[in-house]
Amino acid sequence: MPNGPIQEAGETARSAIDVFRSSPITLALILMNLGLLGYLYYAGVQAHRERATETKLLYENRAYVAKILSSCVSVEQMQRLLRGLREDGQDGKR
Repeated sequence: MPNGPIQEAGETARSAIDVFRSSPITLALILMNLGLLGYLYYAGVQAHRERATETKLLYENRAYVAKILSSCVSVEQMQRLLRGLREDGQDGKR
């Protein structure tokens, strides 16, 4: 009767346990690697959260500065400036 997947998995587990008994440093290295992966995942998540917070603050600051600057120049002056820029741009295309 051929071995089933459950028997194969059991044999693999038994052989892995035998390896760990004969060489415990292997188990220690595996645990260290798993710990390192966990730490790197945690650090990546924290960096992403910090980056998202900083980006949000940047956009809030940009909106605040734009609001302050918009109150420094009247609407009529801004329209004249934009009209002049459009005319300069059309003259440069000719």
